[in-house]
Amino acid sequence: MSLPNYMFLGAAKSATTSFYDILKNHKEVFAPKFKEPHFFNFDKNFSKGIEWYKQTYYSNVYDEKVIFDFTPTYLYSNSCAARIFNSLGSQMKFIVILRDPVNRAYSHYNHSVRDGHEENSFLEAIDLESKRIEQYRKDNDFLSELRCSYISQGMYFKMLKSYLKYYDINNFLIINFDEEVAQNMNQTITRLSNFLNIDLSDLDFNIHSNKSGKSKNKTIQYLINKDNFLRKVFRFFIPQVNRQIIRNKIKNFNKTEFNYKLLNDDQRHMLFKKYFENDIKKLEELVGKKTNWNKL
Repeated sequence: MSLPNYMFLGAAKSATTSFYDILKNHKEVFAPKFKEPHFFNFDKNFSKGIEWYKQTYYSNVYDEKVIFDFTPTYLYSNSCAARIFNSLGSQMKFIVILRDPVNRAYSHYNHSVRDGHEENSFLEAIDLESKRIEQYRKDNDFLSELRCSYISQGMYFKMLKSYLKYYDINNFLIINFDEEVAQNMNQTITRLSNFLNIDLSDLDFNIHSNKSGKSKNKTIQYLINKDNFLRKVFRFFIPQVNRQIIRNKIKNFNKTEFNYKLLNDDQRHMLFKKYFENDIKKLEELVGKKTNWNKL
């Protein structure tokens, strides 16, 4: 039994679920049945210790060459880099898919609306974000912070900087979602194959998971989102990983396809300039390449 040697670090809403569904089928790859362990960024999980993490998610590792933890929100958490370094060492490697931060924020917002966690308009939610985060941190409610941090989870340079205190930039494969995944998947597969040092040519990369949608039944959505008697019964009788898997299956069963209205170019440019421009300039200097996000 082994622990992860690779992490799909983020960013949230950048096709990480699709890559999980694809890569877990490779004979030399192990990934837990539940995509996101949330061990290093949920204090309640981390306090259970590394042996709990190993037994809960990696007890079935055989002799796979690549062992993954797919938890995109590790990129956002301030504590994760130190925890990963101290728990798993300096050889850990990270895959980071970065998406136009305005589109990522809007996709994140629509995901929260779909799951019943957001009732405000997109611009109202952005205006409320800093106050919400401040309150959720006071309440020690990290999950709610993740749900509403639309702008904050797109500050890529700021987030990567915390990891570069512990890891060299060569430990990272940084992929531009908009120019590579969306437009040149063959190049993405080649880069990923070289980074993992395994042949990915036999995998089907035409899988698109976690598409936008909306709830068919609001009562079902309420039962899986809000604390209630049924969830307490589940917590008592069913192990955590199984609860997570069941919850996701119910969410997917209760989801119907929904195409939300896109932002127009003026809105996108305004939001990019107001919130992301300076951070992205620093990111481009770090990776030595233009992202071209504000030109797409």
